[in-house]
Amino acid sequence: MQRPLILILMLCVPLFPVRAQQRGVNVNVVNPSALPRTGELVELSWSDLLRISPSLTSSAVAAQDSVSGLLLPAQLIDADQDGTPDLLLVRVTLPPGGATSFRVVPSAAGGTPTASLTDARFVLPREDLAWENDRIAFRMYGPALAKDVGNGIDVWTKRVRSLIVGKWYKAAETAPPGKDPYHEDHGEGADYFSVGRTLGAGGCAPMMGDSLIQPGVFASHRIVATGPLRAQFELTYNPVRLGEQRITQKLRIAIDAGSNLNRIEVLFEAGGEAVEVPFAAGIVKRKGVTAHADTGSCAASLWGLTTDRPEEGFLGTGIVMASSAFRQVGETPVHLLLIGKATAGAPATYFAGAGWTRSGDFSTEEEWHRYLHEFGLKLQSPFRVTMTAGI
Repeated sequence: MQRPLILILMLCVPLFPVRAQQRGVNVNVVNPSALPRTGELVELSWSDLLRISPSLTSSAVAAQDSVSGLLLPAQLIDADQDGTPDLLLVRVTLPPGGATSFRVVPSAAGGTPTASLTDARFVLPREDLAWENDRIAFRMYGPALAKDVGNGIDVWTKRVRSLIVGKWYKAAETAPPGKDPYHEDHGEGADYFSVGRTLGAGGCAPMMGDSLIQPGVFASHRIVATGPLRAQFELTYNPVRLGEQRITQKLRIAIDAGSNLNRIEVLFEAGGEAVEVPFAAGIVKRKGVTAHADTGSCAASLWGLTTDRPEEGFLGTGIVMASSAFRQVGETPVHLLLIGKATAGAPATYFAGAGWTRSGDFSTEEEWHRYLHEFGLKLQSPFRVTMTAGI
């Protein structure tokens, strides 16, 4: 995913020494696709790294470029929150068909210096779950607003690379009720999007026939990571009835630095039964939008004016679904949908988000469609990663 070049140069300065005498792990990464992979994250299993090099510790680990010796931006993720990392994320850039290598090594300074490019937070008293990266921001409403909204995803458009969610909420604390200042652009972007009880920009729900069975706002949450390269959290919803089945829905949402799309894993539970659950991920139609579907990359998108005022630019929303879950494109008077099938107890994955012309990342509808199309192609050509013991 795209990364600002100046920032990458700052992050790659090897400010802290690495212990050259200790064994590490050599990692080779190949890009099998015909597309450039700019600043994407490589996921390395922490248990596999320890198996190869038991001297590694989570309190002192770094990723070091094999050629330059520079430290690469990296982050540990403890997905199950048991106190032991599950993944080491390392940020790389590869040309089409290219390869790169780096070493995971003990670090004398206790990690790689990386300014945070992502954030996730639970905001009181509103009970919003809000998250962002250097490109865009989102939120979902919690129990405090259960009477007014559903499980849709709200979009906060940004035209700065800095993190703004905490700042915007802080400014709203002293504003009159219903007059949150982030609904107007004061130079950094704004919350122009309207969600209501829809799926917004990528919410999902089980389906019964042609009907969405939305579960309402989330009942509980857990923040797994806030950054610096990935923000990640989980939301659990109250159960709904799907025929004779009582279905509980959990979302695992993550956003990586530089990406306009969230990775969303939806996990349905049906009392321990491995039943099939039809579901849909959707984007709400706005006034005057045009719809586009690309079944080859399992993508669907909407594009149109952000608001009634042309000076506020154009907004694209979109979804890309993993081919293993995707079944078809659907449409209702309210939503454009990607319809999929999941098995209760096993997660289904899709990606959803938005892009704004005033961010500088997208100028035209065609550029937004191409972004989604290429994102889908990259999903179908994941990195090839090999790890061997260092010397």
